Amino acid sequence: MAEGLENVVALPQKQHLKVLDKSGVPVREWADETLMLEHGRGSEAAYEELVRRHQRGVLNYTFRMVNNRQVAEELTQEVFIALVKNAGRYQPTAKFTTYLYTIASNIVSKEWARQKRRPKLFSLSSWWNGHDDEDGLNPMEHIGDERASVMAAFRRGEISEAVNAALRHLPAHQREAFVLRRFQDLSYEEIADVMEVPVGTIKSRIVRAERALRPYLEKYREYV
Repeated sequence: MAEGLENVVALPQKQHLKVLDKSGVPVREWADETLMLEHGRGSEAAYEELVRRHQRGVLNYTFRMVNNRQVAEELTQEVFIALVKNAGRYQPTAKFTTYLYTIASNIVSKEWARQKRRPKLFSLSSWWNGHDDEDGLNPMEHIGDERASVMAAFRRGEISEAVNAALRHLPAHQREAFVLRRFQDLSYEEIADVMEVPVGTIKSRIVRAERALRPYLEKYREYV
């Protein structure tokens, strides 16, 4: 469903180089917060590493929230442009992912307002599998024979449609909490910071979302 969604943010072709800081530690071993601070000091390598680590996750999030490939790519670009604009003011007062998805959440909210529409989500691939695969988008991969592949594709599409229909019954605040927890693997505390509500409220929203979804998806329990 999401083929071609990778590499949303263009990066220079430098992956074969091992970029080091002054202490000799490879940039890929820096913490996110350190990367952002160094980006604020003008390090292009730090910014490129942040994009490499997080562009797929942000893209998955925006795609699930707007259910439109082109719009999701544009919103992902906006998120990383915002990192550039805010780099000089960044302070590591929380986990970087909290900071990143707060930006993404605000940008998605503005998109909803621009389009005057409620968010629509696509398939819950990581919910079926219990974890994200490398792309975070495609469930039931690695099917052996051709017939099994055809059946898997059919079921995947059928399940996706069922999930879309079920999620339309959820309030937007429950959908976002659910996606951030089950897809992006943010902690309850991080989601509370992103959505600016108490942790208890986040837990309640996720539980209510899961309970509300189950009756609509009971038919597909065997594929979970």
